[in-house]
Amino acid sequence: APSPLQFRMASIQVVEVSRRFAASAPLSQRARSRQEQIIGYDPRSSGSDTAPQAGDVLALNRASLSVKDGESMVILGSSGCGKSTLLRCIAGLETYEGEIYYDDRNMQDVPPKDRGIGIVFQNFALYPHYESKGNLSFFFRLHKRDQEIDERVQLTAQIMGLGFDALLERMPKTLSGGQKQRVAIARAICRDPKLLLFDEPLSNLDAKLRSTTRLEIRRLINRFGITTLYVTHDQAEATIMGDRLAIMDRGRVLQVGTYHEVYDHPANAFVAGFLGLPPMNLLDGTIDGQYVVVNNERLPCPSQLQQRLTQGQRVIAGIRPEVMRVLADGESAPAGAGRLTARFDLAERLHAERAQLLHAEFAGKRLVVRAPIDQDVPLRELLSVTLPAESIQLFDAETQARI
Repeated sequence: APSPLQFRMASIQVVEVSRRFAASAPLSQRARSRQEQIIGYDPRSSGSDTAPQAGDVLALNRASLSVKDGESMVILGSSGCGKSTLLRCIAGLETYEGEIYYDDRNMQDVPPKDRGIGIVFQNFALYPHYESKGNLSFFFRLHKRDQEIDERVQLTAQIMGLGFDALLERMPKTLSGGQKQRVAIARAICRDPKLLLFDEPLSNLDAKLRSTTRLEIRRLINRFGITTLYVTHDQAEATIMGDRLAIMDRGRVLQVGTYHEVYDHPANAFVAGFLGLPPMNLLDGTIDGQYVVVNNERLPCPSQLQQRLTQGQRVIAGIRPEVMRVLADGESAPAGAGRLTARFDLAERLHAERAQLLHAEFAGKRLVVRAPIDQDVPLRELLSVTLPAESIQLFDAETQARI
């Protein structure tokens, strides 16, 4: 008799992996424009020696990532950034250039069925002609391991918790979206994987089901310490599901770290402007002595950065909405603090968080300030906003890198 589910662990190393999708015929101007709209940039404008030929899409561009044994890594990015393609390459479902290792084994020539992985897809991907138990046992029938089925299904049902037994005899068409997702997750863990892969598994569920299902998944990961890669574009989901985050854009992994590491110390302007609800305000400025001039207003540069700056240098000033404070009429800014003036045209109230987001147009960009919900802030009037000088983050305007 087989032993109970043990959930072996594996570390993952992705080393400069690239993936191109070639067009079957030269693209028309309209098709190229549509392609650029989908992926967010012209795929021929990479500028590197790996730039694809005209008509190709460079979905992954020398992406590298390291996942520890038993770690839950969230791959986070906007639509079209390459996160699902990276997951499929790790699973062996896509061909690629570069190297992917499970522990110390190069997986280039190892088929998906021999990798010891469990995958949960966005669309559930259940076999429609099998009941739930048949979906869970399909892998074992395929590999002629029928003698293991009953114990494996029983153990998995216990792991999935209250009410799962009632789903085992039902066909997929009779299940709700949340029930289908539970079966899909159970099918993935039933085979005792050493790597669990999730490709936006909750995007087809309503908000309430997403909230409860992601907690169930996180409990399973915590309970068994399964090495997990979880793809999502939902930042709230990412904070719950990941021990660490990998932020992707244009086929590259830009930064890896815990949520707080990436939030507090973004590696570049893209990460700063992507992570956060709402994200960091990014304002164009120029260095003038110990100040950064933004829209003709002077903000003090953080003292720890002044030795790295040069006169006239073009920078991007990053300011988190929560560090800013709208001054009351007649109130002065604290000594040494920065100060801006803005006219707010919209107050977005977040009642559950007892806060409001104040929106203004500033220097041709949107400026967002987070304020207490009970603060009376008049709209369309010129108001002073203060912020601590040390809270300002600066990025090079040319390279976008953090200074």
